[in-house]
Amino acid sequence: MVLLYHEQQVAALCGQHCLNNLLQGPYFTEWDLAEIAQELDRKEKALMLEAGLTDEARAFMTQQRQGTGNVDLDGNFSVQVLSVALERSHSLRLEDSRRPENRNAMVRPEMQEGFVLNRSSHWYCMRRLDGQWWQMNSALPAPERMSNSHLAATLAQLAADSWTVFLICGGQLPAPTPRSDAAPA
Repeated sequence: MVLLYHEQQVAALCGQHCLNNLLQGPYFTEWDLAEIAQELDRKEKALMLEAGLTDEARAFMTQQRQGTGNVDLDGNFSVQVLSVALERSHSLRLEDSRRPENRNAMVRPEMQEGFVLNRSSHWYCMRRLDGQWWQMNSALPAPERMSNSHLAATLAQLAADSWTVFLICGGQLPAPTPRSDAAPA
């Protein structure tokens, strides 16, 4: 029996929950991700100022004052924040499955370690653990087991429904770090 780590949705922190569910442990707090978001906002602002104060730069800076750079006022984090967090903590990368070099991975998705999915402001993941696939959506009360054939069909349907599917690349996902209230599989 595998004891899965599963965070349920709190506020609009699905990006945080997605990463922790993917990594199978409490690796990130909202403050960790907010710090990365602020760092990215500062870097983006500096680059725009370096290029000159264009209309695009003015619009971006106006958004920054409203809290909508790499995190909005509700706690929704950008893909850049999630990417930097995974890279720094586990040397993992999020790669868009639509890129030509990644299309072959979607032919046999069961050969991958995991996926991160996004549409609008919602993030969740799918992860293989001990040869079994799990859909870990923080909006649901527990992870859902998936067969290999269901994985492929689900990913194809999500892509057709305008979800962005990101591959997990660059390293190995860590083993689960169970907690006392983790969902048993």
